[in-house]
Amino acid sequence: MNDVEVAALVDTTRGELRDRIAQALARFDRLARTADPLAQLPRSSWTAQQAVAHVLTIVQRYLRLRQGDSRLADQPRELNVINQSELEAAMAPIPKLADQIQALAPELDALFDIIADEGPVLPFHCGAHVDGNTWQTNWLGELLMHGRDIARAAKVTWELPERDMLLIARGLMQIAPAYVLNTIPPNTDICVAIDVPEARPYLIHIHNGIAELRVRRPSDRPHAVLRVPASTLTQLLYQRIGQFTAARLGLRVVGGRRPWLALKLVSCFEAP
Repeated sequence: MNDVEVAALVDTTRGELRDRIAQALARFDRLARTADPLAQLPRSSWTAQQAVAHVLTIVQRYLRLRQGDSRLADQPRELNVINQSELEAAMAPIPKLADQIQALAPELDALFDIIADEGPVLPFHCGAHVDGNTWQTNWLGELLMHGRDIARAAKVTWELPERDMLLIARGLMQIAPAYVLNTIPPNTDICVAIDVPEARPYLIHIHNGIAELRVRRPSDRPHAVLRVPASTLTQLLYQRIGQFTAARLGLRVVGGRRPWLALKLVSCFEAP
């Protein structure tokens, strides 16, 4: 396999990620401090206060991970239990939670400086190992996606910048193989090419109970070819939206031999 085939969905730098994380954190902080703590999040059992507590626990988890003493989930659904127990332990009034996130942010930023150039050796849930950029884009995703949830509960607008969402999708491509459902039939064969603006043409292939995600090759014969904005793709992979909403937000089937199989792709994964 050559270097192109193992290339990321898109390239980035520590400088870009530092700036985009800082902007997202500032936006999340402003939103969180004005949110009704008891506002119910859409499609979730959490309130806005619980979502902010969860974001705090993500910062704490990163810092413990570097020290080698953080708990990671062995299976995707175990992560729900970990998230719930950790946020319950962290619960406090939203201003205090937001203050704690801000207090720890410089320490997390310094950690990202240290691991920015690491290859796929950093621990993640479900036995995955990811690179330094994916640790960073996962944190960016936590801020933007939970910010989206809180904003929807508050009925206020929340921008999902396309470049930010493309960077998050980059990380999801690396994480996704660890989130394949262990209940899918072993003979499942779904091969989907995705074309995202400003990104490398990519392929997601479910076969033999695994997910292969890589740069598309000229010899590939995908069942479906999708053209999709990064923001739509990322929300779909996070399972925050369904297929029909994705179509409203720009998802298009533009080719392939059996395009209807694309409808089954997301159902092969646990929500990250």
